[in-house]
This record gives sequence, C-alpha cells and structure tokens, in this order.
Amino acid sequence: MRIGVIGGGIAGLTAAALAQRNGHDVTVYESSREWGGCAGKFERGDYLFPAGATLGMGFERGGLHDRVLRYLDETVSVRPLREVMHIHLEGQTVVYHQERDRFLAELEFKFPAFAPQIRSFLFEMWADFEALRPLFEQLPALPFHSVEDVWTAVSGIRPASLHIGPKLYRPLQKTLEHHRLDGTEFERLIDGILLDSLQTGAREASHVLAAVALSIYHEGAFYVEGGLYQLAHALERAFRNDGGEALLGRQIMSVGRVSDGWLLTDRRGRLDIVDTVVSAIPLEATSRLLVGKDAERFNRQYARQLRQTQWGTFSLYVTLPEHVCHDRPLFQQVYTSHLPSGHAFISMSAGGDVLRTDQPERTVTVSTHVDLSEWKDWKQRAVYEKLEHEWTERLLEAVRIGFPEWTGQSSVLLPGGPGAWVKYTRRPNGAVGGYAQTPGQALFHAASYRTKLPNFFICGDTVFPGAGTIGAMTSGLHVGRALGAKLS
Repeated sequence: MRIGVIGGGIAGLTAAALAQRNGHDVTVYESSREWGGCAGKFERGDYLFPAGATLGMGFERGGLHDRVLRYLDETVSVRPLREVMHIHLEGQTVVYHQERDRFLAELEFKFPAFAPQIRSFLFEMWADFEALRPLFEQLPALPFHSVEDVWTAVSGIRPASLHIGPKLYRPLQKTLEHHRLDGTEFERLIDGILLDSLQTGAREASHVLAAVALSIYHEGAFYVEGGLYQLAHALERAFRNDGGEALLGRQIMSVGRVSDGWLLTDRRGRLDIVDTVVSAIPLEATSRLLVGKDAERFNRQYARQLRQTQWGTFSLYVTLPEHVCHDRPLFQQVYTSHLPSGHAFISMSAGGDVLRTDQPERTVTVSTHVDLSEWKDWKQRAVYEKLEHEWTERLLEAVRIGFPEWTGQSSVLLPGGPGAWVKYTRRPNGAVGGYAQTPGQALFHAASYRTKLPNFFICGDTVFPGAGTIGAMTSGLHVGRALGAKLS
C-alpha cells in the first residue's frame, strides 16, 4: 500500500516507521527543514536549542518510547533524573522528586498546614493511576471507532480498574474539594504542572488524566542528550533504514480524492498519488488541505474540536555562563505574577552535552503559555514587536529567579512568539499543545485518529491522547496499528 504521511513530527514519524516496517510503501512530507515539529531543534552559531518540548518521559523500561524504539531497533541516549525539576513558588522551592515517597515528604514539609489532605489526595491519584496501568500497557484508542478499538480497551480492563468508571467525567476540582485543597497554595502548584501537560489548570482538568499527569514523572523522567529532537531523528532513521522516503522542505498544499486514491499537491505543484493519507498536522491545518465534500465531511466530524481554542506559547532562547549554572537544576518551574498563565518552564543543557554547545556556557529554553487572542494582530509588525519586547522582559525575570547569580550576560538571546511557530512549524495561528483535556473534551469526547473519509487517518497533539511526545507517539501508534503494525 502507498501511504503519504503529512508532517514529520513525533506522531507522523511514529506512524510512518511502524507502517514501513509492516511492509507498506511510505513517504513522509515535512514542510520545514527539520524533523520533530514542536520537538525539533534549531542552531545559532555554536549553540543548539530545542525548539519546544524538552523534558523526556517514556524512556524507562516498558515506557512507550522505549517500547517503540526497541521495536524499531533504535536507541536514544538519556540520563535518568532523580530530581525532575525545582518549582519556585511564593518564596520557597519545592523539589519534584522522581521517587513518590520523597516527593510526598517534600510536599508535606513545604505545606505542613495541608499535609494530611495532600497525602490523601496523592494517594487517591496514584491509586487511580495504578488501576489504569493495564490500559496504558494496551494503549486503547479513544473514542472507539472499530471493534479492534473496543477489544484493545476491554482486554486491558481488570477488576481493580472498575472503580475508575464513575470518575471518567469528574473534573479535578471535585477531587480537590473532597480533600479540602481547593484554593490552597498546593492547588496553585499542581495547576502549573497540569497546564503544561493537559493544557488546562487544576480545576477544569479531567480527574482521570490528571491522575496520569501527576504520576507519570514517577515512572521515569529523563534528560535527553542534545534534546528531544533525538527521538524524532531515531524514528526517521529507522524509517529510512526500512526503505521509507523522507522528504524535508515538501509542504503539501492540497489533498484531493481521485479514482485511484488521494492526490497530494505540494507548494511547487508537484503531484503524488497515494492509497492512504496520514495527516500528522493539526486538525485546523488538515481541514485547510481538503476541498469540496471531503472538507465538509471532515469539518462535520471534528466540528467540536475545530471550535475549541488553544494556547500559544512564547519562548526565550538564551545562553548563560557556566559559573551561573553550576549546581542549578536542569529543569525549573517559576511561578510569578508577571506572567498571565502564572508560571514559566525553564530547561537547561547539561554540563558536558557537547551536542548543545562546546562553549563554557549552557543553552537555556524558557517558555510560557500565552492567550492567542492577545496576538490576533501579530501580522502588524509594530504590534508584534511591542508584544515580543514585553514578553521577553517577563521571561527574563523568570530566568533571574531561576539563576539568581546571572548578571544578564548572554551570547544569544532569541525570542520566539506565535509568529515563529507559524513560520517554522506551520502551526495555525501559532497554537501548540492541542486542546484542553477537560472531561467534556477528553477521552470519549476527544478527536479520533479514524476519519470518516476512506483511507484517511489523523494523528498528533490535536488527536487523542493530546499533547507531549508520549501523547503524539500514542496517536501515531494508533494509526500504525490500523495499518497492520503489531507492537509487542
């Protein structure tokens, strides 16, 4: 079968590599000059920066990335983290330990007034995650669109999982209220953690998915040598080694049905015909590729998602002198009133990571969520430059909190607003991370990887299960399975 995969991010490359290994004839079309999409990279002189995603999960034995890479006979060099991150909140620092017990002890020490409530809350979340663990091993696709989808889910259900049923539509706010933690500083802390992983805060997040998000770091957290783009490169390498065709700089402009399959037309008017299309770009971008009745049918199926809003991100890429970074954690969250979302995430290259730089400096990526409505006039240069300056100053304040000894010396200082995500990764309006994982928008209400168009699949962060490299890879895996791949 001839398969065309549009988009060379983690989701698209996963689907492509699995389908190619299963014997299909696959071509990947990536519009940019880099693999990885939102988990890609860019270089400035002697420095390499991860464009977006930085903290690695799923590389532990049996984790999703580990399973897929071993199936494809590939590896990625990672360092396990005992301390996942440091969280700076209201004048104190909370260490997010990878070990559950140490993290619980840290929270009870830092929030003594709420220690019993925090313990009971986390025990409930961790117990619910354990009940869901068999489903994670099976990786069922939601919402169900085939008998195979149902069977995959059912085969992962155990008696101990049944108590999760009444919680499927529960917002986390109800759980916080039950444990008398709503409105506390602890709620604010997990609000930032969930916003990064579920694209929504603690009150609106799905209880079930929050249980996953608040447990996943304890499964294993990793620093990836060079950056998470290495995962994309490993997938692309396996794909090419199996005979797949990987094309950079090939932007597909339209997809139309013809008598013998689907016709793909790129920006230069070059034409390819394939039997099956896998669109690994956002739903909004996929909608723009289709024409006529196919576009209408696609838009009807995903009408709810296409009406939803998404976050954007503003990032700052800087270099810091080595002496400023000594003994500082590789990953930090900074909570500050200077940022509308309430916090920023900081990731720093490890000492000795020559893939990032061989200079006596570290490369640092700082990012925060932004409301895209504030940037609606970003195509006006003066407006964009004003916003860029304001957000740069806000993130510089976060850097000063994370690195108290920093005097402002930097060899590189590059801002990256929504316009950069449009230009380099073709994200519509600069939206990244997919949709808010609320009870009304997640799980059985999420976007399915199976469209109602013949031989047309979708994957990526706007498809279940959503954001992050684990979410993107899972959606790509669902497509790979639909195309016959059997991941052990």
